[in-house]
Amino acid sequence: MQWLPDRKNNRPLALGLLIIALILVYLGGFHWFVVRHAELSSEAERLTQQAARFKAAVAREPDLRQRLAELDEQRAGSTLFLPESGFSSAAASMTRRLREIIDAEALQPEFCTVQATQNVPDNEPDRFERVTVNVRMQCPLDDISRILYALEDRQPLVLVDNLMLRQRVVADRAGRRGASNYGRVEISFNMYGYLTEAASRSS
Repeated sequence: MQWLPDRKNNRPLALGLLIIALILVYLGGFHWFVVRHAELSSEAERLTQQAARFKAAVAREPDLRQRLAELDEQRAGSTLFLPESGFSSAAASMTRRLREIIDAEALQPEFCTVQATQNVPDNEPDRFERVTVNVRMQCPLDDISRILYALEDRQPLVLVDNLMLRQRVVADRAGRRGASNYGRVEISFNMYGYLTEAASRSS
């Protein structure tokens, strides 16, 4: 019985055993390293791409901040203009707003009466058309200050100009001051706001 291979088959057998041994050594000692290296390479590539995106975003930050500031300015500016599309509707809205403020802010709204309003067109409009309403009313003095403050404190922006006050006390036949008019003053003023540039062009 022959236990050892023939001499002529020694070389292929040794080569096969060497290959098997190398495979076992690779699997036992190096395979995990190669796999781990491949994983790290993939992770490094992903992080590189992510870092590139972050750098691009950072590079755009000044432009984005400027654009955001422009949008904030436009949004803030748009709330200052009257939202209506024409002079007549804007004037009617301002008059309605005045009456609503009287009902909400006056301590004695029954003594505050709007006697007359007159819309005053802007004969020489510049970039933005001015909408003016001349108001004549009677009201107790403390309520007047409260009403005018509320009128100018809200948005859209409405301003008060040409304010004139005149005390009027009506006496009855017995010489007594009329209770319904006591403490009331006559007031006239202009309240005005501005239409947006687009509304000014269309009106």
